[in-house]
Amino acid sequence: MISVQKLSYVYSPKTPFMSQALFNVDLEIEEGDFFGIIGGTGAGKSTLVSHFNALTRVQKKSGTVIVDGIDLSSKKINVKSVRERVGMVFQYPEHQLFDDTVEKDVMFGPKNLGLSPDEQRARAREAIELVGLNYNEIKDRSPFELSGGQKRRVALAGVIAMKPKILVLDEPTAGLDPVGKRAVMELIVKIKTMCPTVVMISHNMDEVASYCNKIAVMRRGEVVGVYTPRELFGSERVISSCGVRLPLVTEIASKLACSGLNVDPSITDEDELIEALVALKGGSHA
Repeated sequence: MISVQKLSYVYSPKTPFMSQALFNVDLEIEEGDFFGIIGGTGAGKSTLVSHFNALTRVQKKSGTVIVDGIDLSSKKINVKSVRERVGMVFQYPEHQLFDDTVEKDVMFGPKNLGLSPDEQRARAREAIELVGLNYNEIKDRSPFELSGGQKRRVALAGVIAMKPKILVLDEPTAGLDPVGKRAVMELIVKIKTMCPTVVMISHNMDEVASYCNKIAVMRRGEVVGVYTPRELFGSERVISSCGVRLPLVTEIASKLACSGLNVDPSITDEDELIEALVALKGGSHA
């Protein structure tokens, strides 16, 4: 779905403020992936993903980005067509809200697609219900009067009403408590049935390990490697070279293994750890 080849990017080129954010990035994201991108502050994660929907344009002779068959490094691209395919949810997506009612806010994307008013409304209803909100109760309310969690759901609904093939999420659980984080991640899994390919930037290793099937590690504008969760978190050499911390589940499994218990130290899934502990006791659980 997304092919990035030798992509570089420079902010404020040929000025005293010039700063290079990306260096010859190569990346392949396949249809159906739940693809994680991790790295420290300033690693280039947000700059990279902003290329995927042409929010940031590929600079001349600075590599190629192909999304769903569209070459975004071309001089002439149909930006509207790209953004129909790629929905982007920024960090703190509630800041994307702007209209005076929830329904109008969610209808904005379908309206820009040139859909009929009936289809706009149908898409808004479907998206609002998909994110777990009651359409009739909330459609005429101001989005700014909602709770923080409701605002985040409405912002997500506004993106998925476009029915993109690819959903890009920049720190989707930032600022939420543990219950809120889990609720949002479960919502994203649900949304993935409609938007089959998900790309997620996150600093939360537990989320990355639990939900992503592939993980790209970035450092100082470069992709240093792409791994499965077990490859990344199950190898001390890889962990050390990438400078990432272990997910809590893997940290517990590793400590149990080090204490002599027969537990796989590379476990990244909470349910798998529970199963391993139950097996140690020789029992079963409901």
